[in-house]
Amino acid sequence: MGKTKTSNTDTEIAELVNEYVHNLDDKGKLQLPEDMPSWQKHIIRGEKRTRDAQAELSLEQNKFRQSEAKNAVLMETASTMVPEDFQLSDTELTELNTLKKNDPDAYRLKVNALEASALEAQQTKLTEMTTKAAEEATAAHTTKNRVTVLAEFRDANPDLSITDDVLVNDVPPRLLAGVTSGQYSYGEYLTKVKEYLTTGKTTTGDETGDPHNMHKLPGGQTPGKKAAEKAGQSDYAKMTF
Repeated sequence: MGKTKTSNTDTEIAELVNEYVHNLDDKGKLQLPEDMPSWQKHIIRGEKRTRDAQAELSLEQNKFRQSEAKNAVLMETASTMVPEDFQLSDTELTELNTLKKNDPDAYRLKVNALEASALEAQQTKLTEMTTKAAEEATAAHTTKNRVTVLAEFRDANPDLSITDDVLVNDVPPRLLAGVTSGQYSYGEYLTKVKEYLTTGKTTTGDETGDPHNMHKLPGGQTPGKKAAEKAGQSDYAKMTF
């Protein structure tokens, strides 16, 4: 019976998702009834993100295949091009023409050396350009991924306010430093942010305090029993009979 019940529940959830997952406004934002339970909204939003991610993955894979083909053609073409900053001066061209007439062997050696230098300079230039492009692509992907992870985290924690302002002003930079250094993922960072915001902020300082600073001495503003007795004795001592 339990197995049948679970199957029925799965079917009901699937029907619920299919009913609302395509309910979008003109800006593509998911629209759900206000009185819908939070757990149902969470499931539908999660399924919507999963489907969007799968569609985007398929699109990105197709773009990647096209990019690989284009890159192969571009690299082959670029390898035959001499960089603009490697053009020979008029003096060097005159020297080459002189060698070509007077010493063909020396001329060939010189040309070979120039071609090798030009190819090396060209490869260096290509490496710099491709490295920069790869870094920019990685940075763009990381930024986009963080936006998705943050949206999922906010949906999973509706009672926790994690705005951009909170992340910038209320969370210690050391937490984000762990993501930058690769110590943990952005999702783990958000978990640490949640712990920091919900368990209270700890402060560090000198617990021994300054014995001469009355503001740092332990105790409250309300005097204790002994303090009251001493105060009474002091008052009586000041009285004149």
